[in-house]
This record gives sequence, C-alpha cells and structure tokens, in this order.
Amino acid sequence: MPLLSLDASSLLVGAVVLLCLLWWKSTRRPSGLPPGPGLALPLLGHLHLMPKDPRAQFRSWRRQYGDVFSLYMGEKVMVVLASYSAIREALVTYADVFSHRPHIFMFDEITKSRGIVSSSGPMWKEQRKTGLEILRAMGMGKNVLAEKIQEEITYYIQAIKDHQGAPVCLGRLTQISISNNICSIAFGSRFEYDDPKFNRYLHCVDESFKLVGGTASLNFLPLLRHIPGDPFKVKTVLAYSKSVFDFVDEHIDDHQKTLEERKEDMGENNDFIYSYLHQIQKQKQQGNVNTTLNGENLQMAVDDLFEAGTETTSSSLQWAMLFFLHYPHVQDKCFEEISDVIGLHRMPTMRDRPKLTYLEATICEVLRKGDLVPLSVLHATSQDVNFRGFVIPKDAVIIPYLSCVLEDPEIWGDPENFRPERFIGPDGKLTKREEFIPFSTGRRMCLGESLARMELFLYLATLIQHFRFLPAEEGQLPPLEGVFGLTQPPQPYKIRAVPRT
Repeated sequence: MPLLSLDASSLLVGAVVLLCLLWWKSTRRPSGLPPGPGLALPLLGHLHLMPKDPRAQFRSWRRQYGDVFSLYMGEKVMVVLASYSAIREALVTYADVFSHRPHIFMFDEITKSRGIVSSSGPMWKEQRKTGLEILRAMGMGKNVLAEKIQEEITYYIQAIKDHQGAPVCLGRLTQISISNNICSIAFGSRFEYDDPKFNRYLHCVDESFKLVGGTASLNFLPLLRHIPGDPFKVKTVLAYSKSVFDFVDEHIDDHQKTLEERKEDMGENNDFIYSYLHQIQKQKQQGNVNTTLNGENLQMAVDDLFEAGTETTSSSLQWAMLFFLHYPHVQDKCFEEISDVIGLHRMPTMRDRPKLTYLEATICEVLRKGDLVPLSVLHATSQDVNFRGFVIPKDAVIIPYLSCVLEDPEIWGDPENFRPERFIGPDGKLTKREEFIPFSTGRRMCLGESLARMELFLYLATLIQHFRFLPAEEGQLPPLEGVFGLTQPPQPYKIRAVPRT
C-alpha cells in the first residue's frame, strides 16, 4: 500500500516545484542589473549577509564588484553607489530619476512620506521650495540668525563653566544648546536647559535614532511586524515618534490659536511655524486646491528641522572636542589663530570667518573624519534607468555610500589621519575638493548645510576661545569610535573643559 496517495504526492511535488521556483526567482540576477553577491535566499535576499554596520562589507564588495553594485533586500533591489563619480552622476546628472525617497515600512509608518526630507515628486518640490524661502527670509546664512545663535552660545558657555573644569559628558548639554537654535527658528523661543518637557522631547528623539536601526529588517520584510511581542522595537519606536510629534503639534496649535485670537496674520519672518501658516493662508486665498501646504506637512517639516538640524551638528561638535583630545596640537593652533585675529575679550562673529582659515579647515576635517551620515539618506529611482551600462529598475532603493568618498585614499592620500592642513592650499587659503560631500550632493543635499556650518564656526571659535579641552583622566584618551546608525555620533565620553582665564 503506497505511503502517499496520488493527491498527496501531487501536492508534495507541487510544493517542491514552487519552492524551487521561489529560490530561482530570489537568486537569479536579471540581465542588466549591477553585479553583486550571488547567494540570495528566498524572502530574505541578501539580508543574511548584512552586518549591523555594513561599511566594511560594502568596501569588500566595492573591491569585488566595482563602484556600482546591487543586492536584494527581501524582494527589493538595493543599489549601492560607492564612489564620488557614481554618486555625483546619479544625484546630479540623473537627478530627475534618483531624487525620490523609497517606500519602505518604517519610513512610511513614521513619516507618511510627508514634509521636506521624506516626500517625493511635486510634494517634495513645494515643501523644499517653501522651507528654503522661509529660512532664507529668516536670515539663514546672515547676521540676523548668527546673532540668535551667539545669544544661545552665551548660555552654553556658562553652563560648561558651571562644571569648573571637572570631568563631564557634554553630549546632552551640546544637544540641548543646538536644539535651542532650531527652537528659536521654529517656535520663536528657546528652553531652559533643565526644562523637563524639553528634555523629555530630546530623550524621545535620542531613543528613536538609537532604536530605528534595529527595525531595518522590517523595511524589507514588513510581515515580521506581526511576530508576537515587540522583538524589533517597532511599537517602542512608534511611541517615541508619537511623543515627538505631540511636542511639535502643541507648538503648532499654540501658534494657530494666537492667530485666531488676534484675528491677524503674524506675517512672515517671525518664526518658521508662523511663516508656514502664512503660506497656507496665502494658498487658500489664491484658491490653490492642489497645494501640499497643510498642517500635516507643517508638522513633518518642523520635525525635519529638529532631527536634521540637531543631531548632526551636535555630533560634529562632540567629534571636534574628541579630536582635540587626540590631536592637542590642532586645538593649540586653532587657539593661536583665534587669539591673533579676535583676541580673548569679544565673541567671535561671522565677520571673523574669512580670517580664521585654520579653524575652518579643522571644521572641514571634523566633518570628513567624523563621517556623520555614513550612508546618507536613502534615495529611490522614479523610473527604470540605464546607468553606467546597467539597468536599474523603478523603485530600487539607492544608497549613496558617503563614507567611501570621505575615506578614499585616492582622494585624500592619508584619510586615516586627522589633518586639517589638507584643506589649506599652497597660497594659505581655504580649499575644498569637490569630493568633500559630508552633506551629500544634488537636489536632496542637506537643507540645513549653511545653518550647520554657521553653528559649527561660531560654537567652535567661542569654545576654543574660552576653554582648553583635556582628557577626563590624564593619559587616558577616550576611543575615536562612533556609534553607527542613521547618524554616527562618537561614543559617549567625559572631558575636562578648563577655562583659559
């Protein structure tokens, strides 16, 4: 008597054939797709080959497959651009195709493809145009904004002085100060450093950045969200994100109530929220029913300002102080330049910037060596495209691998060394190579680059003017290691900020 009936045997054979077809479909590389590792598993793709920090693996694959290689992340095609020329060609020459954002699970769950950073197409163009116009009208890159930043710096310097040169971790204090600059822009006001609501908000931002990396698998295997419990911390991340949005919404509601109570337009240039609400009202008066300017996009745009404008700049300052510990001669040379140009009895201003060449070169080297956003922000293709002899399909996830550019020995010679002199030309003037792209490049390069550069100059010039930075324990240097994630801050460390006078 047969062990299996004919029907059962047919089902078994069918299941095996189906599994084989699934395996073949998952592992085959369509003709024209950029090369890449061959072993792709059903459903998983190459996820099993991806470490938490994929940079070393990407470097290996770049050597093996070239400057453009591809992977399957789940069933999604991911293409890594691993050279300056490839990144520039995609994001500048083919900007119309490579300027979208991908539709992946956590991206869509948190941002709903709204705001400035996460949107695509016509919505993105209107959001970015409006955001830039508002920020420029408010003085981005001009003295009016620099004066607000200088005012915040005075609080920051005093808060550091209060520690009287004792070992302290300046990470949270720096984050609060930088975030206060965004508060002044977005809300028109700042917070005290011990404000519990503000600190709770920053805590939620911190935790979201830390945990969202652990949810990466869900971006390509969203079915995993149905596993009982919360093994990928999805619910936790979404809860933190809701707290962040609630904080922003509270301020938007207050602004809206003020407008209704006064029954007048607060006008432009007051703060970002009032200016955006002014633009919403303007579109209504013009009868523009197709505008994307609305409350939901305002909420996300303000959140974009905070998350992009706080994390990278505060991390850059923490990297700078850490580099000063490892390279004290750089700190000394910056201080000598500041003493000669400014002295010790007035605050640095933006007018001093052209004369502080070595400090500016040091800032550039901090941005290069700190590697603040290693994999940039994910892009996506809006259509099929022929690129460098390859066929990249529509909706492919694109990684502009910025780390490979900022650490390329063919560009920098000795990228492993912290050497500000690489940004100073033979004539003694500041020089920047076009490959210097810590803020990415193309249409979707960082919106807040000019603000970040202004902050870094004013903060570092004032910090160096007031303090000498020393290790918490003499002879014991904290490691020059970052915490890989959406951004890369240094590992927490303690430092002594000893007043110079």
